[in-house]
Amino acid sequence: MEIEKTTNSEAVISGHIKTIEDYTKIKQTVNSMVTGEGCTIIVKIPDSISITSSIIGYFLKLVFENKTDLQLHVKEQKLYNLLEVLNLLTVFKVQKV
Repeated sequence: MEIEKTTNSEAVISGHIKTIEDYTKIKQTVNSMVTGEGCTIIVKIPDSISITSSIIGYFLKLVFENKTDLQLHVKEQKLYNLLEVLNLLTVFKVQKV
């Protein structure tokens, strides 16, 4: 898995998200993009069919504690379905691309 910061408010995660090292990379990159309460961050996930519970927890903290406007753009139907089952489509403003 690789994460690339494409702008100050957008990152692309390529490959499959599986390990604690992936979580650490994602957290470090996204934290560097958080500018304060109410900022908007777009995370594009074109490849992965799942995300780990630690990343879900981190994203929930961003949305509810930091008041970050988080938007996930996912390509894989399996990941979209997972987020739907977990009732996170609205919370993470998930878009199927």
